Amino acid sequence: MCIGPATGSGQNSSTSIFKEGMQLNWEGLLELDWVHQLQVCQQDPIHHAEGDVWTHTKMVIKELQQLPGFQQLALQEQRILLAAALLHDIAKPQCSISENGRISSPKHALIGASIARELLWDEPFQIREQVVALVRLHGLPIWVLNRPNPNAAVIKSSFRINNHLLYLLAKADMLGRICQDPEEMLYKVALFKELCIENECFKQARIFKNEHSRFKFFQNGMTYPAELFDNTQFTITIMCGIAGSGKDTYCQQQQLPMISLDNLRTKYKVKRGDQKKEGQIIQMAYEQAKELARKKQSFIWNTTGLKKDLRQKLVNALVPYNPFFKIVYIETSKKNLFQRRKGEIPDLVIYKMMRMLELPLWDEAHEIVYLRNE
Repeated sequence: MCIGPATGSGQNSSTSIFKEGMQLNWEGLLELDWVHQLQVCQQDPIHHAEGDVWTHTKMVIKELQQLPGFQQLALQEQRILLAAALLHDIAKPQCSISENGRISSPKHALIGASIARELLWDEPFQIREQVVALVRLHGLPIWVLNRPNPNAAVIKSSFRINNHLLYLLAKADMLGRICQDPEEMLYKVALFKELCIENECFKQARIFKNEHSRFKFFQNGMTYPAELFDNTQFTITIMCGIAGSGKDTYCQQQQLPMISLDNLRTKYKVKRGDQKKEGQIIQMAYEQAKELARKKQSFIWNTTGLKKDLRQKLVNALVPYNPFFKIVYIETSKKNLFQRRKGEIPDLVIYKMMRMLELPLWDEAHEIVYLRNE
């Protein structure tokens, strides 16, 4: 599926969301399997008396198009918002459960973001990731005040997506349904807007004194940004990317010491899946990293690094040495992913990696670099 003009004849890979301008390609969309699944996916009548997910989706799109704030946006932002509205509940069919007569869809935003990224993988990176962010965060305006640190939550979201776009999507999401508490829901969305304005991050990312101040704000769970002196002395570069994306090529060009779990596995003849020896390899890598950090030596940590908790574990282990953390995310086209490791890594494993990917975000490191090679 693509946001721009259709590029081929395959059903799910080439169907365009739009025809021309802002006209949605309803005829093409109705032929897609995932749209059929939305049409038969029922919702809880208390929050969605309009019925199935597809009915709700169309109502959200209609309400969004009528919002003055939406009409004032540039064409590209309008397309991004409409694509996000189309996909925001795409995971409900696989997430919905019924308990005691009530229907809920836990984690549908999280899983929906992964599905959206896979569907739009070969779209321009910045456009794709704005759509993905909106799908992932579309419930934040409703629940932000229940977060342990609402200020940090809206500041964090401002580095991933323009909070104004998120506000418009959430407002349309509330208007595009039949529920028992519409005024309360819209009031929560309005509070989200005010919270963003108070934190100076409604239409732009929150401005920090420097990268170190931002890094420490998110690492330490501060309630308000502090202005800190950047006293970092060396750089730890953490690689992230699906196998076959081009991480090794990038590392070779940097001419820095590199710690690679793959290299250690090869050196000590450890097979993937051998949990005991894998643990030893990881411990060995951590010791090498700490040795370089003690010397204030910049280096590269080269693994797939697809999960945030694994990246965070490394950061937590090395933050006492006061480095500048840099995460480099590299990706390539679907075609390259499957061709470069053909015969070495099964296609199903590549798909699994795509679905488990948690894109590095600006709350994780001093600097994030996103690279795409074709």
